[in-house]
Amino acid sequence: LPAIELRGNREAVVEHCESVLEYSQERVRLRAKSFQLEFTGRNLRLNCMTDESAIITGFITGIGLTQQGG
Repeated sequence: LPAIELRGNREAVVEHCESVLEYSQERVRLRAKSFQLEFTGRNLRLNCMTDESAIITGFITGIGLTQQGG
């Protein structure tokens, strides 16, 4: 399962993510197993992406989680 660690509204560390689905300064969407994670905000940056984790910085205003499949 994905794990998200928030550091205020300025940084999110996402573990167990697999790929980037969308990336802009206002929205970052990630795939994490059978979930999609969506971060919205201003001046968002994907600071670091490894095989299983990502660090998103900027002014985060929203986080969404959608389960894919059954």
